[in-house]
Amino acid sequence: MALCRCLNAHACPKGRTTRYVAYVHPVGYPKTALICGLCTNPGVIWIDSNELSQYRNGQRIFSGPNNFTKMMADDAGAISAADAKK
Repeated sequence: MALCRCLNAHACPKGRTTRYVAYVHPVGYPKTALICGLCTNPGVIWIDSNELSQYRNGQRIFSGPNNFTKMMADDAGAISAADAKK
């Protein structure tokens, strides 16, 4: 399950049952309609290892924590969670 969080204040989310390993930019980032779930900053799409494999295989639409949310990633590539901490 993908999650939207900003890089400014809420990078590297810790899920209860999900380990987020990378993030991808949504289409149009940073001028995107995708907003962090915890503040009003532009958000990125945090993905788990299965979603990272799907991204590498060409999938660009990811589902969020409910059926209401779907997010479209751009083609710029995934950035590891370790790099977000720098």
